[in-house]
Amino acid sequence: MHQKLRFNLRYHTHYGQEIYLLGNIPALGNDVPHQALRLQWENDDWWSATIHITADTPVVLQYQYILRELEEVTYEGGIREIPLEPARETYQFTDTWSYAGKPEHAWQTAPFTRVFFRHPVQQPDIRHATHLFRVQAPLLPAGKTVCLLGSIPQLGGWNIETPLLLQYDAQGWFTAALQLPATAATPVRYKYGIYDLDNHTFEYYENGPDRELPPYDTSGLAVLHDDFVRRDYPLWKGAGVAVPVFSLRSNEGFGTGEFADLAPLAQWARQGGLQLIQLLPVNDTISTWTWRDSYPYAAISSFALHPLYIRLQDVGRLPDSHPLQRQFHSLRQWLNEKEDVDYETVLSYKLAYLKALYEAEGEKLQTRAYWQWFAANEHWLLPYAVFCYLRDKYHTSDYSRWPEYNQYDYTAINQLVIADRAAADTAHFYFFIQYHLHLQLQSAVEAVHQEGIALKGDIPIGISRYSADAWMNPGLYHLDMQAGAPPDSFTAEGQNWGFPTYNWKKMMADGCDWWQQRLRHMSVYFDAFRIDHILGFFRIWQIPQHAVQGLLGHFHPAIPVSREELLQKGIPFEEERFCQPWVTDAILDQIFGSYAGIVKDRYLYTLPNGRYAFQPHCDTQRKIRELQLPEAVESALFSLIADVLLIKVAKGERVMYHPRYDLAGTNSFAALDAVTQQRLLALYHHYFYVRQESCWRKEAMHKLPLIRRATRMLICGEDLGMVPHCVPGVMQAQGILGLEVERMPKRSGQDFAAIFEAPYLSVLTPATHDMSTLRGWWEENAGISRKYYQQVLKHPTPAPLQANPVLIKEIIGQHLQANAMWRIFQIQDLLAASGYMPDQHPDKERINIPAVTQHYWRYRINKPITDYELRKF
Repeated sequence: MHQKLRFNLRYHTHYGQEIYLLGNIPALGNDVPHQALRLQWENDDWWSATIHITADTPVVLQYQYILRELEEVTYEGGIREIPLEPARETYQFTDTWSYAGKPEHAWQTAPFTRVFFRHPVQQPDIRHATHLFRVQAPLLPAGKTVCLLGSIPQLGGWNIETPLLLQYDAQGWFTAALQLPATAATPVRYKYGIYDLDNHTFEYYENGPDRELPPYDTSGLAVLHDDFVRRDYPLWKGAGVAVPVFSLRSNEGFGTGEFADLAPLAQWARQGGLQLIQLLPVNDTISTWTWRDSYPYAAISSFALHPLYIRLQDVGRLPDSHPLQRQFHSLRQWLNEKEDVDYETVLSYKLAYLKALYEAEGEKLQTRAYWQWFAANEHWLLPYAVFCYLRDKYHTSDYSRWPEYNQYDYTAINQLVIADRAAADTAHFYFFIQYHLHLQLQSAVEAVHQEGIALKGDIPIGISRYSADAWMNPGLYHLDMQAGAPPDSFTAEGQNWGFPTYNWKKMMADGCDWWQQRLRHMSVYFDAFRIDHILGFFRIWQIPQHAVQGLLGHFHPAIPVSREELLQKGIPFEEERFCQPWVTDAILDQIFGSYAGIVKDRYLYTLPNGRYAFQPHCDTQRKIRELQLPEAVESALFSLIADVLLIKVAKGERVMYHPRYDLAGTNSFAALDAVTQQRLLALYHHYFYVRQESCWRKEAMHKLPLIRRATRMLICGEDLGMVPHCVPGVMQAQGILGLEVERMPKRSGQDFAAIFEAPYLSVLTPATHDMSTLRGWWEENAGISRKYYQQVLKHPTPAPLQANPVLIKEIIGQHLQANAMWRIFQIQDLLAASGYMPDQHPDKERINIPAVTQHYWRYRINKPITDYELRKF
């Protein structure tokens, strides 16, 4: 069946701007932006395009408009979704550009449409319709609907006693399918209103002037996408709790929080007037089989769930005579009584128990529901399962060290599972685990939703270097680089997360298909998600493989500095002087004292100019790390190697330079003359705070819309750290919520963020999982606590030495009064505010310490969540 689709967009443009149409069918680019269809300019207010497609089965068309001007690109807000029927020969769409930053788009995301403001779905019958009116009405309570009135009898003749009631369709639009006569001599005018279904009464018309029906051809279906009902929307506000799943505690659990614990957590949250639960990443991180795998941001799969969170008794039960079953209750009691998570014991027992269950009952898995799930997930499930088999067989997740299958080949691993019985058994065992994890998390999500609570996940900015993701698609990552962060308040040496950086050029070639798959998979369980380090979509701090400290990284992408530019600015550039460590006798004596001679003999050699350079066996931080020196010696040598002014980057024959972060703090800088110092500082400031802004803005405006359009989840970005000036504007334009932490102000010169000035599209929090709790923070710096108590809380009396429940409740109360859409509190702070003050030192409640690379993530609340009562604040 051949169909003709005509698109008409009302949008005022000026010379040099072009409109493109991006959609999920070949004629509209198959969701790949550079293949989008260019529209035809009709006049300053209208653009149009006509395409012809062949459709034999019903399809849901998804499309979105893009504005391009030179290298700038702007995506509109939502994606229009509409079912196309093969029997209909012609569709004519009349659309209006919808600005992505409008709060209405945030209110059309999953937390609102599938949890807070649910409406029964009815798909309209369009068989005899000439017109399809579609409009969105966020925040509309159950029991109310949108109605339509207009100037002709078929539109009710403006009679509010008998308005046309719209149906809420599966795509989230209020819809009316009508058969209208040929266009009248005078313009047909209409307007939407709100109707009370319970009382059968018309409530009010939308704001603004009447809408006008465009000319139409009655032989086709005219679809009017009228954006949003124009009404005075209240600025909806909500609150939530942040807690890692492993931190939950229950009598039914096995030494750790489990997915099943989310249901009682949701009941607890609802009683306290909360609307959202925020989790840390829940993906499988098993790499070394040690407690080091407790780090939740280094998953071996961006799709697989972590076996740590499975509830064994909900999978099955072993015979009473089985050794694992005999120790089940005593071991569970012992683990549950522990203060923290015993990661290794819990995980090893759970996997052993699951293995025994699989061997006894694995064949029961062969159900229709299982095979449907398997078919939908095979693209990641089979490679993940084989990856786990090979990891276990060769005792490493570093696939480059595997003697075979170290280069991914789907045909080869599929054949392996067919031909090798051990590989097949192990792969099916991991299928078994993942299916039950899916069932348990899905069941938990349904229970959470039943309580009126939305679920928010967390998506790491990076992937583990030794993961199924990197094994399957090495070309999507720069495996010779490491992601991290420049020095900040957490660590003076910067952070090195070890993740490879993304090859965005390769990712953008197919419209970020890997990201789209990842997010669609996540949306099965979550209504919203937090992008960890969203700044990585603007630029990433990229560290070469030979470096250990983040200090030796540079931003990528970034506009580097050339030799010619340095000389032009009057800087007497010599590569050896600016790019090699500045090591002198005076510095060595200062650092090593009487041991300086030994250091010179073992690690250095003398240069003709009298300074020193590192010997080849230790001329990088990575080589020094491999020497396994005492920590103090290693740290000192690291510091010497990092004492450079510029980071040299060679790409082919082209050599460029990036200023080292905080170069003014180096000995090398101190040895320069005053004029050179001044010129170098000017270059440094321009490089970090001016030069890159346009580049970084363009990067984000190309990437983030593709992330945003993947699902209907609400997106929140963690935009802390060294934030470029362009970040707030880009996030606001994309309708992505930023993060505001009161103790981490984004404006220089402030001690505390002004939370009452935070934009509506933001998330407020007193602390994240990377910080101390409010109790801990209060005791870290008495001067800061005193200043906060007097300047922010406005108390004239001396600040208390410790944060008691009344004080913590007051801080939470201030956050609740602010105008941001969301405020999220760590579960430790909510419990303390409710009067549950643990006996242990506040540091014991801390989830993560970013300065400690090998931190053990194991914090648990003191008692089962059902033992606590959360009072409304």
